[in-house]
Amino acid sequence: MMEVIKLVGKYLNVPVGPLCYNTDKIPTTVLDKQSVEGFATIILHLTSKSGYSLSQEELLLSYQWLEHIAMYSNQASSNPTFAKNFLQGINRALEKKSYLTGNNLTTTDIAVFYVVQPLVGNLTILEQESLLHLSRWCKHVQAQPRVCSHCAPIPLNTLNLHILAPAVH
Repeated sequence: MMEVIKLVGKYLNVPVGPLCYNTDKIPTTVLDKQSVEGFATIILHLTSKSGYSLSQEELLLSYQWLEHIAMYSNQASSNPTFAKNFLQGINRALEKKSYLTGNNLTTTDIAVFYVVQPLVGNLTILEQESLLHLSRWCKHVQAQPRVCSHCAPIPLNTLNLHILAPAVH
């Protein structure tokens, strides 16, 4: 989670402060001379500092997604079966919308992308194609300027994904 926070900070061009885990193993930093605890809270605070504004609905959905990711990402990265179920859940959520919180790209999409990037990158081509909505979303997010400036993009260039999940719509 710490690396994701750092990448989001770089993406937003906002300093993340001194990151550490508190005694409860919760990510913690100091922003604006205040202690900020929790993955979702830190990401949303960085978003606010960067000048991006979220609607009330986007804010609530962002918090929900970021907490979900914080809760299950470690298990997904260590258990391939759990990872597939984790990714299928995100795929289902993206079935009827372009981005996680609606029709606009938010910092939540960027943070979740940095979490799922290694998981999607480790999938076979057929597995990527079976997660069509997730693959489309990944292509959209990684096509944004600065997203992959500090990490390699996921190779999603199969003919099926090019036709069925274009990067731009």
